[in-house]
Amino acid sequence: MKVEIYTKETCMFCHKAKAWFAEHNIPYEEKDVGTTAAFSAMQERVPGAKTVPQILIDGHVIGGWDNLSAYAEPILKKLRTAYPA
Repeated sequence: MKVEIYTKETCMFCHKAKAWFAEHNIPYEEKDVGTTAAFSAMQERVPGAKTVPQILIDGHVIGGWDNLSAYAEPILKKLRTAYPA
């Protein structure tokens, strides 16, 4: 199960999302979108995205920190199938 997080260095919600995955020992691939070209590439992958973080699990868009925190329990349950505690 692949987790991708599109981030910017100055984004506090990006730091919170990365900390959540680290706390639960879930590996993720971080993609820094600090440049205009990288941000545009993220928008091609996640149409309509205007903010970061953008979190994808197996190519499915979860959304940002608000969605991750709102659905943390079912997301973690799904991830535990691939990454047992």
